[in-house]
Amino acid sequence: MDERLRPSERIRKRTEFIDLYRKGCRIKGKYFHLVYQPNELGISRLGVVVSKKIGKATVRNRIKRWFREVFRRNKELLARPVDLVLIAQKDILELDWEKLVKEYRQTIKKIAN
Repeated sequence: MDERLRPSERIRKRTEFIDLYRKGCRIKGKYFHLVYQPNELGISRLGVVVSKKIGKATVRNRIKRWFREVFRRNKELLARPVDLVLIAQKDILELDWEKLVKEYRQTIKKIAN
């Protein structure tokens, strides 16, 4: 499986985020919320939201990099193409890499069911 994260696999447009917020399904967790919706593009796409309430720019950027990396490494868990938006919560600051991967995998399994 291709583990690259191509530009076409990222959600960047405001209209796409708004559409996902309105029509997508939500899974709420302690560390992040997930909004998802199946798409017809043939590939899964990721959008990341980290509020300024979480911390300074370096902290927010690290969280975004972690989200993109965990998505990139676990594409095979998504059985069908979906659009995902990961929204960081304040408690994510106490999280390390291994716990993030574990939490992400558990959340993605809920989508598959």
